[in-house]
Amino acid sequence: VPPGHITQAMYYRYLFSEMLPKTVTRLIYLDADIICKDDILPLWQTDLQGRVLGAVRDWGEAKSCGRIGLKNGRYFNSGVILMDLTKWRRQKLTQKLFRWLEQVGSTKILWGDQDALNGVIDGAFTELPKKYNCIVINNTTLNEELQAVIVHYIDYVKPWHSYYVDSDAKELYWQYVKKSLWSDLRPVDGKSVQTVMMTARLLHKRGKYAESASYYEALLKYFLKDKYE
Repeated sequence: VPPGHITQAMYYRYLFSEMLPKTVTRLIYLDADIICKDDILPLWQTDLQGRVLGAVRDWGEAKSCGRIGLKNGRYFNSGVILMDLTKWRRQKLTQKLFRWLEQVGSTKILWGDQDALNGVIDGAFTELPKKYNCIVINNTTLNEELQAVIVHYIDYVKPWHSYYVDSDAKELYWQYVKKSLWSDLRPVDGKSVQTVMMTARLLHKRGKYAESASYYEALLKYFLKDKYE
């Protein structure tokens, strides 16, 4: 597992074909940092044209292709996947994916499961319309011209973090939280120096100077703890 915000859980999507009954032949996988704004039935009904999966091509795919050695120039984002589980089982894709990870090691892997999926499938996927995986990174929607069906917050700073910059993307997330069974959720505070700094700056920008100062004070106490004790 590469360091950072990605965890071992990202590999769980490899196991659907093993865990689910053989009667389940098709599956839509969605990451947790996603909002469905519209009907995904048309996505479910997409013709995969004999391919094992359908996905949206990733932002910055050229670098990813070069990093893991893909020559086809096509690299997809694994946050939204339409899977043909019958073909997945027939091709023994789960075994191939873990074998690829073992052979490649951590030297080339940056995005874990996504790299392995692309490394094994090597361009043999059905390209889905970008509206089914509209990427938001650093508060910027990269597909703003599209009528987004699925919005995907791929940055390591998520809209449920208290230090996520105020934006339309953040407002959209909390609109859907209020409609959900978890409407009482509150923003999660940061625990690192970087996130405390981000929170302090955001509060200052909002004009909440006293609250902002309290975060800066906490940083000073952290760095100068010997003098405070």
